[in-house]
Amino acid sequence: MKRLKDRISIIFKEWINKNNYRLAVFNILIVSLFLLRSAGYFQPYFPISVNFIVVVGLILSTFLLGVKSVTTFLITLFFWIFAALLQILRIDVWAERTGIYAYESLVFGVLLFIFESVYSKYKK
Repeated sequence: MKRLKDRISIIFKEWINKNNYRLAVFNILIVSLFLLRSAGYFQPYFPISVNFIVVVGLILSTFLLGVKSVTTFLITLFFWIFAALLQILRIDVWAERTGIYAYESLVFGVLLFIFESVYSKYKK
């Protein structure tokens, strides 16, 4: 068990060292979107909603962090489990929103999977 923990720790440290700047840019962009949303920028013309921020986060994670479709499906699973937990706790409004985030990530994961399949076919 300790060997597995050490291996995962080493892999995680290598990934962070490899993608340090990309991770910083990703975090800065997401925080900036939340700050723009809270300040009400572009409000009458283009409202920045949390759904928009989730979709932009999924797209940016693909380009900046190299997230594959499997990870996107794991994110979908996390959203579904969290939505179920919120539904059990009778927090219906947030459960519905989290279900929407799960659907968005599922659609994006399917599109990413199709793109990966087509790209790998032409790459060979």
